[in-house]
Amino acid sequence: MYMPFWKSELYVEISPWFPFGKDYQPVSVNRFYDSTLKQIASSCLDLGSEFFFMASPQTGCVGNLPRENFFKYGPDTLMNLGFLMILGYSDYMERSIIASLGLLESAHGLFPGITSCSLWSRGVFHGTAKVIAIASNEPFYDCTEYLKGLAGVLSDSKKFFKTGDNAAYYAEKFGYERFFIQWEHDNPIDLRVSQLLAEFELEGTKEIVGDSSDVDFPPFMGAAVSMLEMK
Repeated sequence: MYMPFWKSELYVEISPWFPFGKDYQPVSVNRFYDSTLKQIASSCLDLGSEFFFMASPQTGCVGNLPRENFFKYGPDTLMNLGFLMILGYSDYMERSIIASLGLLESAHGLFPGITSCSLWSRGVFHGTAKVIAIASNEPFYDCTEYLKGLAGVLSDSKKFFKTGDNAAYYAEKFGYERFFIQWEHDNPIDLRVSQLLAEFELEGTKEIVGDSSDVDFPPFMGAAVSMLEMK
């Protein structure tokens, strides 16, 4: 089982002082939010991913990207409706999220997908990353139980994939050099083949290879993330 590709690209506004060089708190910064989110952030690094962003009515906007909110955990003055989590893409993380959606009852109503996320600060573009987005079309979705279950699934995934616990530890000890390459996890040949198949418009071709794997992004009513329909 694989995740679909969303047709929409995500845009996230970050603070001007976001650490694009070395980040010495890619895990521990999340302790200001909640111990569960700190555990998720740690597991993400060990699985080749990163806990970029999350928005919900219960938490407001949190994660490694919105650093201006690191001192608060709770709803913003502007109501964030719906649930959205953005994680850096990796094969391990994709399989872990799929497992969480199948194992956890609290995942009912969540929709995962793969898309691009562009980072902006005061109108300046800072890069684009390939990400996994998990969204809910329920405006008041309570993510508390899902986060607890997800933390357990990610911890089990580290053991199953035998990734160890070293990445998060060394990132905190020596600093985490963050940079964004949109397709760093993809095979260039596979990308080219996918592009060629997507450009075919003959009905006979669709009967052989099937329809496009791109699907519409589920309705999301958050205040901090905007979406651009990809042509």
